[in-house]
Amino acid sequence: MVVGALCGLARALDRGVTASTFLAAGLLRLDTLGDHAAENWRQFGLAQTEADVAAGLFEWETTFYGRFLRPGERVLLVGCGSGRDLVALLAHGHRVEGLEPVAACAALARARVARQGLTTEIHVADITTTPPPGIFDVVIFSWFCYGYIPLRDRRIAVLGAVREHLAPGGRVLISYALGAPPPRRLPWRLARLAAQVSRTDWRPEYGDVFLSRHDTGRIHFEHRFQPDEIEHEARTAGLAVAFHEHPSDGNLALVVPAAPP
Repeated sequence: MVVGALCGLARALDRGVTASTFLAAGLLRLDTLGDHAAENWRQFGLAQTEADVAAGLFEWETTFYGRFLRPGERVLLVGCGSGRDLVALLAHGHRVEGLEPVAACAALARARVARQGLTTEIHVADITTTPPPGIFDVVIFSWFCYGYIPLRDRRIAVLGAVREHLAPGGRVLISYALGAPPPRRLPWRLARLAAQVSRTDWRPEYGDVFLSRHDTGRIHFEHRFQPDEIEHEARTAGLAVAFHEHPSDGNLALVVPAAPP
């Protein structure tokens, strides 16, 4: 009986943590939420071990990217972080550049690229405010990176900007966290209510998830997608779905649709 009561208390406390985190997230301005993300990723990059980087691409990355990367093509890796996947793609002979909004992570990536005797450009910029630095055959949004962009309209605008920087026959590769089962609506309603009451400059959207990071004292944001939702965002941005799989989480390849005859 005591064990059961304590388990019930633990569940209640967990729900309380979730509710308070979503409420706190709803009070943040959009730029402050971005500051939280930058600090979380800075800490992640600093904590990433050389062994993690040396392990290279995950198996799913090797399979997914291998379908769409061709020798000699110019590739942009959005959200290259501290260099794990960037170094691995360069080591496999791909002509890939990095785009990373957190300067500390970009510096780590540059050092790791140099230690491997490799060279590339790593641009310190945010894809939500800075267009891709040139024309690319492939634009890869790194592991779940696309879902770390708050607001559907901002994500669509990013895809629209990327579309304008694709070479003929270009592809956009996205991995995403699948919202399965669909997330509970009550925490999202709390976050939205807090945003409305405090009159912040954005409104949380269904599928947004907020987690309290005890190590950084910040809130982590991510959006978890339904498969038809992310396809709709792509089509709204003027892109067509060339490939889509979502057995657990999802992988999506987008192309510019062919002009009608």
